[in-house]
Amino acid sequence: MNQNSSAFVRKVLLRQSINSVRLVIALFTISSALIKLLYNNFLPNLIDIDELRWIITGLGCVFFATTFLTYKRGLVVVYFSFFLYLLTVIYLIAFVVLNHFDPNAVIILILVIGVSTIVMNSLFYYAVQSFVILGASLFAYMTYGISDENMMALINLIVALGAFGIVISVRLSLISSVQNSHANLEKLNVLSIVANKAGEIVFISPSVQHLLGYDPKDLVKDGWWSYINLRNGWINREYILNYPNILPKEIAAIETKVITKDGRTVWLSWANSLLPNGNYMGLALDVTRYKNS
Repeated sequence: MNQNSSAFVRKVLLRQSINSVRLVIALFTISSALIKLLYNNFLPNLIDIDELRWIITGLGCVFFATTFLTYKRGLVVVYFSFFLYLLTVIYLIAFVVLNHFDPNAVIILILVIGVSTIVMNSLFYYAVQSFVILGASLFAYMTYGISDENMMALINLIVALGAFGIVISVRLSLISSVQNSHANLEKLNVLSIVANKAGEIVFISPSVQHLLGYDPKDLVKDGWWSYINLRNGWINREYILNYPNILPKEIAAIETKVITKDGRTVWLSWANSLLPNGNYMGLALDVTRYKNS
């Protein structure tokens, strides 16, 4: 899903596919309504802001419907999700404070904060959120006082906030490591490509962007073969279709001339092989500078 949103929102929320967004919103809306009904039935003594709770559930339904509208969907979805999450957290903080940190109220806040770690993209904004919750907790403690049982619920909330912060920190560190590795792969002058027995490209390395100027996702399946300048840049597709279980000697090592997307000429030296599953794999080294010397 393309999210043409502000830099602020991109810092707070991770990008998600539209199907993932729909699944999360559906689960959020259904669970919100069910939990409200269950609490009303089994815990009627808890103080709740009914109007706000049902407004949030209704907004969840509206949000789910907007995911099927394609007009500026990336912008609408990302801002709507941010607003809905912010409203939910504010409501839950009020819900917990009004009930003097009743364990049954605190557990809902912990669950929502825990789920938010899936999409939270900034440790800083998570820390801000945590300080707001802790500030509200301190206000409730100083104003109302908290029973021993509810004090344990407050302590559990504080421990959970710390644990979720560690989870976000580790996850963002892993994401950063993967992104750095991907960036390094893009800069290599080596290209790798894999085609299945039907001749469809099932993998192409990120370095194709640097070497030939094409986005890798545009070249998978029949993408590579649809460009005339690339079609002659690797082995002929007919080899794959006619010899699905054999690697002809004449294509084990070849050299080709490829015209890049911006019109440059690149010479590639290929080493081709057959994978155990019958797929063809080619590894190409950019030898243009040797040809031009």
